[in-house]
Amino acid sequence: MSAITSYFHDGLTFEVSDQGPARSEVVVLLHGFPQTRTSWDQVTPFLNEAGYRTLAPDLRGYSPAARPRRRRDYNLRYMVDDVV
Repeated sequence: MSAITSYFHDGLTFEVSDQGPARSEVVVLLHGFPQTRTSWDQVTPFLNEAGYRTLAPDLRGYSPAARPRRRRDYNLRYMVDDVV
């Protein structure tokens, strides 16, 4: 199953990989610098087989439509709000 392909927040559109059973507990997988959501591609099948739904979003600055120009827009608070 892959339900969500993107989500919108704060005027930005973030790409996300949504895998696993729709009605199960969710594990949110966050990548580091300089990876993308695809860095979890080898891990998600194991979590999905264990019955978890996985959401792996591209963080601010990684999705083409989520790249603010101003440096201050990459504040940690904004990045947390994007995910929560």
